[in-house]
Amino acid sequence: MIRNLRVLGLAFVAVLAMSALAATAAQAAPQFTCSAYECSATGSNTIGSETFTTEAGGVQCDSHFTVEEVGTTVGTGIQNAETKVTVTPTYTGCTAFGFLGATVNVEGCDYVFTATEKIAEGVYTHHVDVVCPTGQSIKITAGTCKAEVKAQTGLTRVKTTNLANGTVTVQPEVGGISLNVTQDGFGCPFSGTGAKTGSYHGHVVVAREGGGDISVSGS
Repeated sequence: MIRNLRVLGLAFVAVLAMSALAATAAQAAPQFTCSAYECSATGSNTIGSETFTTEAGGVQCDSHFTVEEVGTTVGTGIQNAETKVTVTPTYTGCTAFGFLGATVNVEGCDYVFTATEKIAEGVYTHHVDVVCPTGQSIKITAGTCKAEVKAQTGLTRVKTTNLANGTVTVQPEVGGISLNVTQDGFGCPFSGTGAKTGSYHGHVVVAREGGGDISVSGS
């Protein structure tokens, strides 16, 4: 009986130790933080700074991004850091697949960044989800081509870098994006309709809009 109790005691200690390690790891995970909660940010780029690349060519637009407030009210207090942020995109003045006057309608879709790993001092990677209202998608229309990007999760990766002036650079290096071509008309360079894949690369500077400076921290 005493031996069994000792074995159970050792097992209990081991479980506590593992729980403590897990809690420490969770606390150290990268998070989006703010120097004064709550805060929000915006970013924008002119055409050519970002490209969504497909078999039919690239999609380029003037873009604007709004980052939701970091820090949410919980009861009477503020949750001061979050592992996820929601980014709302707007695209105008687009060209796509060799056509001028293309449109990219996001239909209420957002990008959700989840902080995953620190790769250098002030530099972090994230995976991104495309989150859309039910029945909606990001729709691309260019000449005789129509395509859409539907909701999808776990896309990798996006890299962010904290800058000394309180801004953050955001560099999407995202591959394996699911794309559905819904129309491939005369002169459209897609090789038929249906499921395709694409990649998204670019460089955006996100600056404070209100409150404190947004950054990423943790290890």
